[in-house]
Amino acid sequence: MSKKANPTVIGAFTLIGLILAGFAVVAFGAGKYFERTHDILIFFEKSANGLLVGSDVRFGGVRIGSVKRISVLVDSDNNRKIIPVVVELTDKAIRDIGTTSGRPIDFSDPERVEDAVKRGLRAGMKQQSLLTGQLYVEFDMLPDSEGFTYQPRRDPGMPIVPSVGTEMDELIAGISSGLEKFNSLDLEGIIKDLRDTIVVAKQQVAALNMKEINDNVVAITKDIQAITGNDKLNSAIDSLDASLKEINELTAKVNAGIDPMMADFSAVLKRADESLQKINETAAELSHVSNPRAPVLMRFQNVLEETERASRAIKELANDLKRNPNALISGKENE
Repeated sequence: MSKKANPTVIGAFTLIGLILAGFAVVAFGAGKYFERTHDILIFFEKSANGLLVGSDVRFGGVRIGSVKRISVLVDSDNNRKIIPVVVELTDKAIRDIGTTSGRPIDFSDPERVEDAVKRGLRAGMKQQSLLTGQLYVEFDMLPDSEGFTYQPRRDPGMPIVPSVGTEMDELIAGISSGLEKFNSLDLEGIIKDLRDTIVVAKQQVAALNMKEINDNVVAITKDIQAITGNDKLNSAIDSLDASLKEINELTAKVNAGIDPMMADFSAVLKRADESLQKINETAAELSHVSNPRAPVLMRFQNVLEETERASRAIKELANDLKRNPNALISGKENE
């Protein structure tokens, strides 16, 4: 016969197994089941697609907890949806968060959390993996960002931290703003104004009589060539220039005596008469140019008239000196 099992021995082995299992739970699971944690509530106004229960919660890239609960709240008063997210922070991890001001961010104390919020503590969702689209929650100090917050009707029993938009939200908002500005442009009006400007420019160009302008330019060019190429005019100018030079030499001989001066002056007078005659002949020839009232010819005729008056004045002076040589010393007598 087989020996009957002893119930005492079986009970002892069972008890020992239970004790070992208890020790294993304490040894390997104490950090998870017995560690002290602190809950923080965050309200997001954007979709939480990609954020999962168990996703990381970080501060400056350092993991300090995980997402504990995600829910959806419909705000009927403002006709919008709100995503409440509860994150669970481990007591050991948040002890590593310090500040240089001596006012540490203590997530275990609601008053300390509220003080940190006043100093710029914000929470946002960031991309953890582009391949899977998974998100995580990131705490950061953003004093210039007001953030989004929602005050529930009942006290949630945990601190609330304002949220900021995700990087994707900011990108989409920037694109949307750019499209709105582009759509606000009056493109039809701009194109219409541009077309009107082109039409007016074409009309003004068409109104110009290019043939008439070209003919006037050619006529002026011919007149200038006729003036500059006239041999008699060049000869008259050369003679007048020589007469003026002799007058200058004559004034230098005043100290040498009146008689030699009068002899030279007679020669100057003769040359002045010849120059005056040539100028008159040249002026008569220039009057037959294609356009006698052209601006260039009119100005040149004025020059000729001034030259003629100067020559006549020289002639009168010479006649006066012939009649009264002492006029150079005593002056002209009043008639």
